[in-house]
Amino acid sequence: MTTSLPKEVVEKQLARIIGSRQFRNAPRLCRFLSYVVQEGIAGRPDRLKGYTIGLEVFDKPEDFDPQTDTIVRVQARALRQKLEQYYAQDGRDDPVRITIAKGSYAAAFFLSWDRKQAAVADEPATAVPSNKPSIAVLPFDNFSREDGYDFFSHGLTEETIANLSRFRELTVLSRRTTAQARQDNLSIRQIHDQFHPDFVLEGSFRIDSQFVQITINLVETSGGEIILTQHFSHEATPKAMYDIQDEMALAIAAHIADRFGPLGQYARRSARMGPSLKWDTYCWISRYHQYAFQLATVERQEIHDGLRKALESDPTSSDAHAVLALTTVDQYRMSFDDNTNIRLLDRALYKAEKAVEYDPENATAHMALAIVRFHRREFDLFDASASRALALNPGHPDIFAMLGICYCMRAKWDVAMPLMDKATAIGPPRPEWYHTARAFGLLMTRSAQEAVAEMHMAPLPGAFFYHCHLLWFFVEAGDMDAAQAEKTQLLKVLPDFERVIHASCAGMVPA
Repeated sequence: MTTSLPKEVVEKQLARIIGSRQFRNAPRLCRFLSYVVQEGIAGRPDRLKGYTIGLEVFDKPEDFDPQTDTIVRVQARALRQKLEQYYAQDGRDDPVRITIAKGSYAAAFFLSWDRKQAAVADEPATAVPSNKPSIAVLPFDNFSREDGYDFFSHGLTEETIANLSRFRELTVLSRRTTAQARQDNLSIRQIHDQFHPDFVLEGSFRIDSQFVQITINLVETSGGEIILTQHFSHEATPKAMYDIQDEMALAIAAHIADRFGPLGQYARRSARMGPSLKWDTYCWISRYHQYAFQLATVERQEIHDGLRKALESDPTSSDAHAVLALTTVDQYRMSFDDNTNIRLLDRALYKAEKAVEYDPENATAHMALAIVRFHRREFDLFDASASRALALNPGHPDIFAMLGICYCMRAKWDVAMPLMDKATAIGPPRPEWYHTARAFGLLMTRSAQEAVAEMHMAPLPGAFFYHCHLLWFFVEAGDMDAAQAEKTQLLKVLPDFERVIHASCAGMVPA
């Protein structure tokens, strides 16, 4: 591949693209593409800024502010999708490729590889079975009555793949692989035999004047069983179709990848059927996040031992190291010996740093590091790791919930409550402990009555932290009879709860 091609070769390819059926009815995108290509040929990629493009391509006035007027970013995304559409259809066999990378307006020019070589290089995971659950996302079918929504199909497919890839415990096949599978009209079984994914996600959408409606099916490939059918709907706003596309792709990925959704349920069923590195590791991680703070010592140790065993087969598993760091933090929370506490936090820090080292793009690893930093009272470092985790995966409910609790403990309600709201709203039904954490925030920002109502949405009888919080909320609400009854329940669960709570708060609340 080369990015240094003769000017006449690049200009010939540009003319071919602009004259194609994909571009001939998009004059503004043609102007945008021509401008960035000519600036690239002239060796002036540094001039390709949002402000300059706004003036030169979109005829904006000199006081144009690309931060408040997003036309350049929106149209750049449309241009990338239109180029991908062109190269997937009319330009599939073109000798020269013109691309615009995400995060940049500069055009790159290079010679196409042989199709077979390109497919191998683009998707190495298809040649070797992955030790993680894997999924292929087929291009979304457009069932709209009106034409002109191909851009939505391409964008929705690409963004769903990108968002699923943020869940690093999954292997996601590339868009080129699945586009080729669709073009070759492969059946689910043929996709399984050729590319070896565990699941295929297929979907369709309809757009009319009022709504964008999407239906997805998640199919287990070895047997062809549909393990999930889900519908998504959004009000149609013609001027915001790219934003709608991004929002719905994020929701689809969160629903599919969520550990409490279809993959988590499948993992638990598979783990019960016999040993499997792929599903055992995923299942232990899923089990931790399902119960988290309500884990008993024995259950926590089972998860800890299970993940340590998984690391014997896959010692570089970032997710396993991250959850081991979290289980060690939980041990710290329940320990009352200062020397033991220091050793536990040191051990947790080592595991969290290993998780980040083995996969720097793993949001769960950065979340684990943030949690450890929080308990070490290294709050500047906590903020940095938390921000990194949220940036790497803006659709992960576990991350929202666990970081939201930390921000609650630091009384940063403007950060904590939006995170807790997202955690309880996105994807499948959430674990019960999410609601306890959100109730704490509601008490501090709104009212004790709302906190009590939130607790009643997901009762956890027998969990000491649930009864402890509910007792507190009843007192704040002035319902002393209910508080006394809750105290009775709390003492049955944990007779020495005062010592436990004092030690726990001493470790969690910043000085």
